[in-house]
Amino acid sequence: MGDDSIIALIVLIALAVPVAAIAGFFMALGLRGRTSALEARLAALELKLAEAGIMVPVVSGDAFSGTEQPAPAPEEKAQVAPRPEPATEPEGPLVPEEPAEEPAPHLAPAAAATAAPQAGLEERLGSRWAVWVGGVALALGGVLLVRYSIEEGYFGPAARIFAGLATALALIAGGEWLRRRERGEEASALSTAGVSTAHVPSVLTAAGTMTAFASVYAAHALYGFIGPAFAFVLLGLIGVATMVAAALHGPALAALGLLGALAAPLLVASDDPQPWPVVIYLVAVVAAAYGLARLRLWRWLAYSAAGGALLWGWLVVTSVGNADALPAMVLVLAQTVLAVVFLVALPHGGALPLPADVAAAETEGEPPAETGEDDGDAEGAAPAEPKAEPPFWTWPLDIPALAVLSAFGALAILAGDLAGGGGRATFSGAMVAILLATGFTYAAAAGAGLIAALVAAGCLAFWPVARLAMLDPGGASLPGGPALAPGEQPAALSLYLAFAIAAGAALLAAAVRRLMRGEDLPLVAAACHAAAGTTGVLALLVIAYWRVTAFDTSVPFALGAAVLALLFTGAARLLHGDGSEARPVAALGTGAMAAAALAALALGLTFALEKGMLTVAFALSTLGTAFVSQRIAVPVLRYAVGATGLLVLGRVVWDPAIAGDALGTTPIFNWLLWGYGVPALAFVLAARVLAMSGRDWVTQLCESLAILFCALLVFFEIRHALHGGDPFAPDSGFVEMGLMATAGLAFSIVLMRLELHRADPVYHFAGLAFGVLTLIVAGFGLLLAENPLFTDEPVLGGAVFNTLVLAYLVPAVIAAGLAWLARAHRPTWYVRSALALALLLHLAFTINVIRFLFQGPQIGLWRQMGEAELWTYSAALVVIGVAILAVGLWRNWRFARLASAPYILIAVVKVFVVDLSSLEGVLRALSFIGLGLVLVGIGLAYQKLLRRGGAGIPVADDTLS
Repeated sequence: MGDDSIIALIVLIALAVPVAAIAGFFMALGLRGRTSALEARLAALELKLAEAGIMVPVVSGDAFSGTEQPAPAPEEKAQVAPRPEPATEPEGPLVPEEPAEEPAPHLAPAAAATAAPQAGLEERLGSRWAVWVGGVALALGGVLLVRYSIEEGYFGPAARIFAGLATALALIAGGEWLRRRERGEEASALSTAGVSTAHVPSVLTAAGTMTAFASVYAAHALYGFIGPAFAFVLLGLIGVATMVAAALHGPALAALGLLGALAAPLLVASDDPQPWPVVIYLVAVVAAAYGLARLRLWRWLAYSAAGGALLWGWLVVTSVGNADALPAMVLVLAQTVLAVVFLVALPHGGALPLPADVAAAETEGEPPAETGEDDGDAEGAAPAEPKAEPPFWTWPLDIPALAVLSAFGALAILAGDLAGGGGRATFSGAMVAILLATGFTYAAAAGAGLIAALVAAGCLAFWPVARLAMLDPGGASLPGGPALAPGEQPAALSLYLAFAIAAGAALLAAAVRRLMRGEDLPLVAAACHAAAGTTGVLALLVIAYWRVTAFDTSVPFALGAAVLALLFTGAARLLHGDGSEARPVAALGTGAMAAAALAALALGLTFALEKGMLTVAFALSTLGTAFVSQRIAVPVLRYAVGATGLLVLGRVVWDPAIAGDALGTTPIFNWLLWGYGVPALAFVLAARVLAMSGRDWVTQLCESLAILFCALLVFFEIRHALHGGDPFAPDSGFVEMGLMATAGLAFSIVLMRLELHRADPVYHFAGLAFGVLTLIVAGFGLLLAENPLFTDEPVLGGAVFNTLVLAYLVPAVIAAGLAWLARAHRPTWYVRSALALALLLHLAFTINVIRFLFQGPQIGLWRQMGEAELWTYSAALVVIGVAILAVGLWRNWRFARLASAPYILIAVVKVFVVDLSSLEGVLRALSFIGLGLVLVGIGLAYQKLLRRGGAGIPVADDTLS
């Protein structure tokens, strides 16, 4: 054997291994499914026997010992025991009662005969692996024989094709002959002996179909005997016939047939490709696969066919041009209809398999068996007995089917972009109608309504209405919005708006009608319908407003939003009824429609007004929603308040300036006060209204948003006032940092007082957050980054009132007050941090103001410092420390006594380190004399206090530990 033959043999073996593995995998899945179905039916049979009073004997090990058991005497028959009284309800799915039948005498012994010994290694090697390896060997032998005949020139091309087709027919015929023979006693004996056999007919039939595929393809691609059209048809017929044969031979053959049928269009090349034959062919192939999957309940085959249809749909849609848009759209519509029929309508609209079969089969990963053996003869299979099932609307959502429909919806958006205005509207409208009808009819596919809304939204979003309208007379008025009179606007715009209105009306009407008829709908299905009828319709309104006006003001769109709000209000009244019955589905629908009405009003205000009205309108809608939720018993409206609040927050994150750049230059009274103050007030009032019926996370969210908007208002107003009307200026200063620190500390104090009035985690954590943030901002900004000692920023004002007072002294006093008030209400680290911040800010103020008095507005640290200035620092530190200590000793406040210690210690270090080396003459002497007198006086005061207090210094109740 030559090197080429050896290499070819190795390659063929390598290719055969995964093929055999895939076939074995599918057959193993089929065996597991059949085993699960048999176990479920056996359990149901035992339950019926127990209800009839027949005791099924337990099979012992002697039954399989190999010794003959004596035949039972005629009098040894199954005794009929009295029917036991059930003590409790049986667990698991209930089997409907059927008329009792007289049990046959041989039923009990038959139970023992069902068990079989486990097959050993020898049995598996001889009955399964030998068959698979033999099948691969047959295929390789045929390939090698053909290769040898070609190399030697024994046969011409026609003879080779004829031999290939003859071999294919022989293999298929052999497989069918063995399948019929398997129904005899030999297969039964093997099954009874516990030997797991490979399905030889399936292997031969698969080899025959692969040979037929290869022969037809070679006749077209290698030798040119047949044209593209005829080869295309033959390959498709072989694939479909293979899937039909799979109904008799098992799932592995079905996978092979589907793969070959879907690959056939790729194997045939044409000089003038036409999309229509491919569309018709794919519809026929996928329909055949769906039909086989439904016949044998092979769920994997159905979803494999759907995946192939999606892949081919994407290939067709992305490869054809605008001239061939119609075939692409027909393909998407036809495949969507097939998916709806076979994945939704048939599984959820008719009789379903037994609950036990469904549970057991889905546990094993296979759909339930409905007609007996997968690999055996379908003709001899006994049909499953129909069982009474609960109504289909009590089943959960079919997520895999909805995923397939979602993929087809995305494909429809791409296909719709190929056509013009009229074709786009017709195709998208048909797709929306199919999906909407599916969700309306079958509760397991209630999410199809949401998919319909997404398809309509995608169509409107990708529709180039502005460009098309500009081409029509009168289109130059865009983007000002549609005209009030229909005759005054372009035809393209009229078509666009007509589609948007029709799609929105269909979504709303279908949702309201389904919710009114769906008292037994599960809440998840009702939520899907409510979301499609509210969020979907509002999304269409916003997208149309964006595409037509480019977010410009539009009174017609505002009027449309007002009309939509009235429709939502009427729908809420219809669903609410008289309110006498508490129906969860109706309550959910009522809440959704009421919230949508408020959202439509907010959008209407946004469409008609400027200057940040979107933020204000949404914030005011939260207040209105909260008020409505208190007047009518619609709990869902409380969650709508929270959702609207989050929308307002998102709007602020997107554009913090609220009104853009035109904020005005007037301090305080500008558009910031409108954009942030009104929402803050609305959230405060909404929280108070919601708190009347109990405090929950929605109430706390409104309180948090109120605090956040108040803080943002103060923050932006400070920057607006200090930067000439530009709150987003890149620079900053120590005055701004000081005012920020003052505001943060004030917020912390106010929130702490509110928490004392009513315990609330929002007040607690917000107060802590403001304190910590202020500590970071002041510690980094005022003491380091923006300190005029390091930046040489000018200090404005006089000796008493200047910018240093605003930046350092005021926040120092407020920080000290915070530390004093928080002693008994905040953690120790928080109180000590506030006290440390107060001391550091006051110390910085003292140093900066002394330097300002000696140096003037520019107090940079690198400027020359005189002896008088240096001595003044020591004197000021000593005086301030003594004053604070005196107050502490007088009022018996340990808080004040501890606060004086840093000043005295800094003064001591400065005198002994700095003054001793930098001062000369009388100033140096006065520094030491003054410090010594102060320290002696402090010592005398403490000794006197100790003698008066006895054991120690008395400590007041309100001291800082």
